[in-house]
Amino acid sequence: MKAPPILDLDSQGDELSQLTNTKNPLHDRNFYIIISLTLIEIMGGPTIGPILPELAKIFDVSPSEIQLVMTAYFLPIGIATPILGIIADRIGIKKVLVPSLLLFAIAGSCCAFAGDFQTLIQWRLLQGLGSASLNLVSLTLISTIYRGKALTLAMSIGVSAIGASTAIYPIIGGVLAGFSWRYPFLLATLAFPLLLLVLMVLKLPRQPSGSQKIDLKIYLQKVWQSINNSTVLAFLLVVGSMFLIQSGAFITYIPILAGVNFGTSGLFIGLILASMSVSLGLVASQLGRLTRHASAITLIKAAFAIAAIALVITPLIDRAWLLFVPSILFGAALGLAIPSSQEILAKLAIDDTRAGFMAVNVSVQSLGIGLGPLMAGIFAGLWGMHGVFWATAGLTVATCALFHFLLLQARRNSAPR
Repeated sequence: MKAPPILDLDSQGDELSQLTNTKNPLHDRNFYIIISLTLIEIMGGPTIGPILPELAKIFDVSPSEIQLVMTAYFLPIGIATPILGIIADRIGIKKVLVPSLLLFAIAGSCCAFAGDFQTLIQWRLLQGLGSASLNLVSLTLISTIYRGKALTLAMSIGVSAIGASTAIYPIIGGVLAGFSWRYPFLLATLAFPLLLLVLMVLKLPRQPSGSQKIDLKIYLQKVWQSINNSTVLAFLLVVGSMFLIQSGAFITYIPILAGVNFGTSGLFIGLILASMSVSLGLVASQLGRLTRHASAITLIKAAFAIAAIALVITPLIDRAWLLFVPSILFGAALGLAIPSSQEILAKLAIDDTRAGFMAVNVSVQSLGIGLGPLMAGIFAGLWGMHGVFWATAGLTVATCALFHFLLLQARRNSAPR
């Protein structure tokens, strides 16, 4: 087979599309490149969490201000994702993917050389913008290229890889922070070799003829219709709120609490955050058994209850090692809520607007992650460090009540009259 031209960003082979529809993803080198896109996007968050206390000292900012390091990264993802999804459909995936990886690598590595806090935040904003298309492209390519059992296997491997990475990344960030706070930011340079693989190795199915001529107004109307109902909004609320709680109270303020109150090292903080991902993976792996005894809605409500308990007990902890308890509890809550919600949302998606629906889903996740540190920072400014966790617990209970109300509303709307 003739190799595609390196600089032809839309050079994509139809024959490969047919081969990868049924072949084992583990035997397809393209699959590993696609999964790496998501792993690179995720890396920008948990590798930095363990160094937040040190960054607050270095740049002489308060705990309520240091959360901007996380918000600046995740907020552009939530805002730009749906826009980039539409652009990718119209001009080609590689033409969006290549500049995204380049921006991620350059801006992320420049964070390591920031001389003041404002400059650091500016580079983090650009790094977040660079990562905005990565997860969306990865999910879209998997669902486009693979079919049948190959698709099921690809999705399961992807979820396992994400779970493993979110457990390992905080440890890596903590270890590197032991040498210098700059090193975790320099991990962004891993996007450079991935960019070369995208240009020289990755092959994609050719866009269907006429796909770029779809009327944008009609497309957006269909996407809006697919999400504008109480059931979809209820489960999007679950996804957004869980990621908001995770990024705000746990990924951002657990490290700050551990560093300020207990003087723990970056490595120890990384282990605490890693325990959350391990718990998430263990609980999610048992979800099939749990659904035999309880509905997805019941499991989601139980997840909100567990999350609220984890938040309430955190300010009462007087030893650093006890911070593993709320971290593990919240990981279990994520393991119950996120897979259950995503499965239902996948069933609710309409085929001809699936890409747009997926973009909204990813955008809600990213907005939750981006707004979490910002909201937690507001709580910290109003009520102090402990107030972050208690106020977030109240927000968790209120969100669960709203989730219940939206589902009741959906049942009333669907009831025969």
